[in-house]
Amino acid sequence: MLRNLTIALTALIAGAPNAMAWNSPAPDVVLYCTPALAPPLAEIARRYTAASHVEVHIFLAPPDGLIGLIKHRARADVAVADTPTLDALAAGGLVRRDSVAPLGRDPFVLIARDGAVPPPASATALPDPTTAASFDGRAVLLTATPPVSPARVIGVSDTPDVAAAVRSDGILGLVHATEAHAPGLRVAATLNAPPTPMSGGLVINGQSANAAAFLTFIAGPEGAAILRAAGMEPNP
Repeated sequence: MLRNLTIALTALIAGAPNAMAWNSPAPDVVLYCTPALAPPLAEIARRYTAASHVEVHIFLAPPDGLIGLIKHRARADVAVADTPTLDALAAGGLVRRDSVAPLGRDPFVLIARDGAVPPPASATALPDPTTAASFDGRAVLLTATPPVSPARVIGVSDTPDVAAAVRSDGILGLVHATEAHAPGLRVAATLNAPPTPMSGGLVINGQSANAAAFLTFIAGPEGAAILRAAGMEPNP
């Protein structure tokens, strides 16, 4: 069900700039989301499909990539990401502002390899401050109370690479809580840093007549329960 960004690039739709949105004969829903939300959204999509018999195809991209793909008319029906990204999509006329639904807040955590105890001077892998990343890892550590200053930092492109480094090298890694329960990982510590607000919305040029129902399912009781179980906090 999950597909990477490379595959997503092949889904770009060629057409006139003024092409109007339309409902595809295929009822499938195409969801774009950031990597942090992939694990719980995959489970939400599985349950939605079991109940509705409507397939959901998930594509992953960091915030800048997600905005770029939707701006260039990649096939997309629903977008779920950090709230500032949804606000930017709405401001750019790419997501229906009246459809944006707050989903909760995703805390930051340090992860370790499951079953391993990193040494006190262990390095910490985190996303570099580039457009390929979901967040600036160093900035997050500085916003923690008290600030976190690892003995050694290993910068990578985004959180999937953080998880890979943790699994292979036995070091610590900085990710969102919703990414911390993947196979081979465990939460080593929860940071006292501002969590990331997350939201979902309907893409204006979406093609599936089932997009609104799927977004309602994500924001509804069953979807919310899955997000909470994955580590998401309710909005204050």
